[in-house]
Amino acid sequence: MGFSFNFFGTQEVRKFNYRPRFYDPEKEERRKKYGDYAKKKEGEEYVPGKYVKGSLRDGNYQRTQEIGRNQKAIGMLTTLLLFLVVYLIYKYYPFLIQALSQ
Repeated sequence: MGFSFNFFGTQEVRKFNYRPRFYDPEKEERRKKYGDYAKKKEGEEYVPGKYVKGSLRDGNYQRTQEIGRNQKAIGMLTTLLLFLVVYLIYKYYPFLIQALSQ
């Protein structure tokens, strides 16, 4: 036996209210008259990748590789700048402390 106590009250049931934006009655009539072209036709075999669009269909992954190269270059540059900042702080920190103490 469980108690269902909710400080904010009971939650309302969310309803899905879908209204089509562009209803075309002529298109609907054609679909009823001639059938739905999106349905699978009988005798048609499944071909993997038939509906895939863009460069992935042909196996061209050059764009993703280019993004990886750019990220590597940015990472190397960031690491180099980090080491440069650490070196400069190590070298000039005593002079900074000495100047602030005077």
